[in-house]
Amino acid sequence: MQRLKEVVYTFNALCLGAIFFSFIALHFELIPAYMYYFLWQSTFVFLGLAVALSVYFNKSKLFTLLLFPLFFNLILAFPNTFFTKLSGTAFWHIVPLSCAIGYLLLYALQERGLFSAFGALRSTIAVAILGASYAALLHFSPALQTALNTTLFPSFLHQLTQTNDFTLIIVVIALTFIFLVSLLFSAYSQKAPFWMLASLCVSFLFRQEAHGFILYSLLASLIAISALVRDAYTMAYVDTLTGIPGRRALEERFLHIGSHYLLAMVDIDFFKKFNDTFGHDIGDEVLKMVAKELSHVKNGGKAYRYGGEEFTIVFSGKKKEDCLMALEEVRERIFRRGFVIRDQNRPEQAPKKTSTPTKTKKERLSVSIGAAPSIKGKTPHEVIKLADDALYKAKESGRNCLICA
Repeated sequence: MQRLKEVVYTFNALCLGAIFFSFIALHFELIPAYMYYFLWQSTFVFLGLAVALSVYFNKSKLFTLLLFPLFFNLILAFPNTFFTKLSGTAFWHIVPLSCAIGYLLLYALQERGLFSAFGALRSTIAVAILGASYAALLHFSPALQTALNTTLFPSFLHQLTQTNDFTLIIVVIALTFIFLVSLLFSAYSQKAPFWMLASLCVSFLFRQEAHGFILYSLLASLIAISALVRDAYTMAYVDTLTGIPGRRALEERFLHIGSHYLLAMVDIDFFKKFNDTFGHDIGDEVLKMVAKELSHVKNGGKAYRYGGEEFTIVFSGKKKEDCLMALEEVRERIFRRGFVIRDQNRPEQAPKKTSTPTKTKKERLSVSIGAAPSIKGKTPHEVIKLADDALYKAKESGRNCLICA
């Protein structure tokens, strides 16, 4: 159940769900007509907020990509300011092509910050594409429309979308490229552009109407904002090395931990030996391996990196005996696993035929654990001090053991 909850609440799943429900709302006309005035105002507010946050966090990629829905929504909102008369046919021919090409080119550039040479280059490309799009909208001709409407696919495929074949090809290429590249990154700000373009493409491909473009532009801005906020949260609360929550997240947990809980302090035995003997790179690998094992502790325990080679595990609302059993199990699992150190001179790629096996050395690895249950009248900081005292007793008792205060 917990695993299913984690999958459902992932960034990708939430974005897909938002796009799906927005499509349902448009298709079945669940949004009253008068609401679109407020949606339009909200779209400009959230697009402006997303642009401001991308500048604040120095994210040139999101900044330039947000310029596209912002600019084209301004055109829809104030057509008489930009044009003598805005052609709807021109809009739905040029804007999808502009967004697809723009997102494809701008996403391909490395993220080096907004106030850098790469940021200036990306901004210049974005302005150039938007300028060319404006010129195309201004001078849209029947000849250009005929060229874009050239048939490339069998006739039955035309019924699936409302756009022309050439634009569809560019959109698919852009979405595929951005999706595949985004898999290389863990940052949400690198994953957001795919979903931003995907949301806009729903309007381009299936809902070529102003109301749909407004709604999906609003959704694109919300996706960008959520990505920036999630990245900021990760930087503040998640330990970069091990990938589990850090000390600040633990302090936050203490604010709403409740009255019935158990805290455990975990320390890696002889960790200094790994650093001194094998180097800090191996020491980092040990930390990551132990963190991974602790993150799978049973009975609802949550692992945090306390600092250095120390970790904290929090159990909330669980029986003391069950918590100690889960701690003992994870301690034994780490000890049985040990830590395998491979030969540093091994080739990067495995040879097709090996005459001798790869040299590996399994080092003994264990952890000591001190635990303390909640006590009426004592704060979590006082309880964790009791768990720390129990940890020192475990160290003095020969290590690789669990002692509960």
